[in-house]
Amino acid sequence: MTESIPLVSFENFLTGDRAAQEEVANQVYEAFSTVGFIYLKDFGIPQSRIEEIFGLAKTFFELPLAEKLKYKLQDPSVNQGYTGDGAEGHNDHKEAYEHRRFINARCPDESELPGFRRTLDDFYKQCLSLAMNVLKCLAMVLKLGDDFFTTITTRADPQLRILHYPPLERSVIESQGHARIMPHTDYGLCTLLFQDSTGGLEVDPYHTGKFTSVPPIPGTVLVNIADLLQRFTNGRVKSTRHRVVSPPAHIFRGEVLPPRYSIPFFVHPDPETLIDPILLYDGEQKLYEPVNAKEYRDWRTARNYRMKGPEGKNFEVEARG
Repeated sequence: MTESIPLVSFENFLTGDRAAQEEVANQVYEAFSTVGFIYLKDFGIPQSRIEEIFGLAKTFFELPLAEKLKYKLQDPSVNQGYTGDGAEGHNDHKEAYEHRRFINARCPDESELPGFRRTLDDFYKQCLSLAMNVLKCLAMVLKLGDDFFTTITTRADPQLRILHYPPLERSVIESQGHARIMPHTDYGLCTLLFQDSTGGLEVDPYHTGKFTSVPPIPGTVLVNIADLLQRFTNGRVKSTRHRVVSPPAHIFRGEVLPPRYSIPFFVHPDPETLIDPILLYDGEQKLYEPVNAKEYRDWRTARNYRMKGPEGKNFEVEARG
């Protein structure tokens, strides 16, 4: 599958002239319009910083469960804090902590976990800058204006998520209907994903049920398109279904799977944004109905965590596109 997901250096977009930027932007768009994923290298965030965040994740998740539950997520409209194993479905085996741009009331303070909030705040800014440059690539190719996505993300509150998949019997994960995370699409604009070396991520590029492995590549970040951007571009870029299962047998053959850590950064538009498909030529037909970004996000979050969502809203038909 690595042959189908392009590996692109982002250095020329960050430091090159306009022609160099356009060349990278076209490569990014090509990947997103075909498989919906891309590996980026030379993307401007030092590997030492990423390893530091993985270290913080390990420290947090090694806390006693009673301690972690002090930070439990309470509100799908804020979607910040800790969620335990099984929170997104009993057959979905992971735990998570969500960090946000503006509101982090359920974050450990300095006396509880020294440096945790401060380091995540700084890493958050680095991820947001990178994500906005990736979105700028699409704006350039589609000739929407370089700042198109900047204007609809000034009040956006993306999610920085640290994930822990605990050790588990291989037989459990490989039982019918189980996974480390079940098949899904992301539901904002795009996602950055930093993986550890364990493996297990798979994608279903054509939504046919045929999943293929997306192994970690040292020094890269994976970026993928999410539902609202597929809708906004009228299907020009793809929100691709993916899941996390057992590591490939050639990597790990034991009966108890090793722990796995990952760090996704989910980018969403401003909550009031109307996601109305953009038409670029005369006679083009809209493939999706318009949706409000906040209502769609709250509905997906509430559905995932089995909470009460927006009154009277059901985007199930539209979400399948």
